[in-house]
Amino acid sequence: MDVTTASAALGRGITPLILEEVARLMVKVNSYYTNAMEGNPSKLKDIEAALNKHFSKDKSARNYQKEHLAHIEVQEAMVHRLKTEPDLKICSEGFLCWIHEQFYNRLPEDMRFATTVSGEPVPVIPGELRDRGISVGRHDTSLVTRDEVRSYLGKFEQALSPERLVGSRKLLGMASSHHRFLWIHPFPDGNGRVARLFSIAYAYKIGMGTTMLWTVSRAFARNRPDYDANLNWADQRPRNSLDGRGPLSEENLTQFCTYFLECCKDQISYMDETLKLAELERRYDHYIEGLRKNKIISKAGAKVMGRLLLQGEIPRAQVQEIADVKQRRATDIIKELFEAKIVRSESTYGPLRLSITTEMSAVLFPGLA
Repeated sequence: MDVTTASAALGRGITPLILEEVARLMVKVNSYYTNAMEGNPSKLKDIEAALNKHFSKDKSARNYQKEHLAHIEVQEAMVHRLKTEPDLKICSEGFLCWIHEQFYNRLPEDMRFATTVSGEPVPVIPGELRDRGISVGRHDTSLVTRDEVRSYLGKFEQALSPERLVGSRKLLGMASSHHRFLWIHPFPDGNGRVARLFSIAYAYKIGMGTTMLWTVSRAFARNRPDYDANLNWADQRPRNSLDGRGPLSEENLTQFCTYFLECCKDQISYMDETLKLAELERRYDHYIEGLRKNKIISKAGAKVMGRLLLQGEIPRAQVQEIADVKQRRATDIIKELFEAKIVRSESTYGPLRLSITTEMSAVLFPGLA
């Protein structure tokens, strides 16, 4: 109830266009945290550079940037499918393989491999289920053949598809499915990334994440040992005949669901605090004033930016009125704001919208990444 209520209230009082821009930032943040969990050392500024087609000369750093681009592009493609295909079965083998295929098809060739326990590199075929046993930490799956993996994915879809659940069971399905997918571990590599993308899809499907203003991956990454411990705990066998009827402990799954929902609540609470309009406006004004003092933008440009936060977008013709200047000066102001990279536009002559850069996000959302 806490998670559902808090999620529904998130961003209340802020214009939808500004929330849209925050959601665009959160796609980068999600990529940052989920790839950090896989050993990717890139920072938000590296991701922003890659999105602007500025890649590192160092091959490893460049590959890490491309890994981020892959994650962002797949998340965007996935959300597009969720919006345009209302009957999409997200727990199906087909959809899960699609996520994996889309991600690995975007990776550089030398990143498409898994490493066996003995250290041997094994090629990863995008979207193809594994055909051998795996060992991940303390988890040794009993599923060895592709047919066994496929059989359990069928059970996964039957038990946890959101369209088969009602009420609060949908949210419990989201929490349970995260662990159960990782226990099945259907691919030779990339299961963690697929699981976290899948959880975004599940949240969207049940109406919890349609605004994309928070990411549970941030909680997982900020305390990775706790995340791993809860996953391992849910991998345990039943203690006795009262501990569920399946191959795994129902009591431990309940504990994992509690942990998962607490992570969701923590991230929603964090974003709720940072999105309180009065405080957000104060931090925003502080950032814009800093740009003015450093002569990156003019006083008139700062005035336009002040209006932008509350209005969401500003038609270019309105800049002259807001800044109280002549047309030629208004054109110069628009140019300076674009050069500062703090505004963007959907088209050449379209209205100005806020662009939250990495530098700006550090002020608006302290501790976000």
